[in-house]
Amino acid sequence: MATEEKVVIVGLGYVGLPVACVLAEEGFHVIGLEIDAKRVALINSGGNPIEGKEPGLSELIHKVISSGRLHASTDVTDACGADAYFVCVDTPVGADHMPVLNSLRSASATVASLLKRGSLVSIESTIPPRTMREVVIPILEKGSGMKAGADFSVSHCPERVMPGKLLNNIRNVNRVLGGVDQRSVEIAMQYYRKVVRADIFPTDLLSAEISKTVENSYRDVQIAFANEVALLCEKVGADVFEVRRLVNTCPFRDMHIPGAGVGGYCLPKDSWLLLSGVPGQEAVVIPGARAVNESMPAHLAALAREEMARTSGRKRVAIMGLAFLRDSDDTRNSPAFTVISALQDECDIVVHDPFVRPIAGITPVRDQWEALQGADCAIFVTDHSAYVGLDLKRTKQLMRTPLIVDGRNLFQKKECDAVGIRYRGIGKG
Repeated sequence: MATEEKVVIVGLGYVGLPVACVLAEEGFHVIGLEIDAKRVALINSGGNPIEGKEPGLSELIHKVISSGRLHASTDVTDACGADAYFVCVDTPVGADHMPVLNSLRSASATVASLLKRGSLVSIESTIPPRTMREVVIPILEKGSGMKAGADFSVSHCPERVMPGKLLNNIRNVNRVLGGVDQRSVEIAMQYYRKVVRADIFPTDLLSAEISKTVENSYRDVQIAFANEVALLCEKVGADVFEVRRLVNTCPFRDMHIPGAGVGGYCLPKDSWLLLSGVPGQEAVVIPGARAVNESMPAHLAALAREEMARTSGRKRVAIMGLAFLRDSDDTRNSPAFTVISALQDECDIVVHDPFVRPIAGITPVRDQWEALQGADCAIFVTDHSAYVGLDLKRTKQLMRTPLIVDGRNLFQKKECDAVGIRYRGIGKG
């Protein structure tokens, strides 16, 4: 395959931007379509719009922009007649837990207007079962006037990226690749083989759709189990982390880590995407797991409220961590927002995060000691590296009321007791 081929990435977010970069690094001429003009300008200047620790990404963006292999654009005409289109747009769910596929529909319609005969269209977005056959392909065929599988190829290779490991996961994590027909699988495989060093498992479109939503639903259920055990341990005065250590000494047991809640873009929604694609089938385990995980941030806030009730007066609360994931700037579905919402009417809130820019009316301070100064309670929602090995003596000196409520097992009660800090932690009775 000649690497001078033109490739278009639709959407330059956490998935699309690193995909664009690794394809450009392999020598493809890559156009990144993005509706955010400021993001486009930053990328074209060689800048990285994704903050947090993303090993190699800033350097790779600068390299491929400087080489002219990657160009970001808001103009769809720049993407006309490409050899391959990779769609990497959001597929959220609404308040009713039903999928909102507006961006996917719009992106598919745009690609349909740009297609040439022989092009590949690959959807990397996570989607409900049957979306490729019932939504994407009909839009592509109607807009292009061509037939999928005969005139152009269609594949679904759901992403498996994670903030903090974007480039690593694209290159080194196994992928599932479904196609509308065998030729589509073979053509898509040629592109993915350029950047994926791990195994690629070919299959049909429906199996690819289901596998991605199931793998995230499975993890969500595992975390919910750990969280439920944590709540049980609190009630009986046990330490869930010691219980977990002992459970995992048994073969074929892998109890996950409990905590303040499940955030990020994928896990809170992918269970609902899976269930939405199978209407009429009653599910019990998956929705139950979602309910447990969604309850954990409110539970963390309740622990803090219970401890603060020991003293009178309005409290100053330091929320330590706004991102959902360690050393990331990704705040999507972060448990911190629920904790803030639960306490903001009764407390004065200050938020610390070393990576997150102002968002949703919240401006995090970058200095953790500034956040702790004069606080009556420090609630650790995110396990940022900056909090590991925190100087507890200095923390006690700065806080007005030395109280730590730990949502990520960052501290041990005996260590806090030793310096005079009251401690509560999820899963620790």
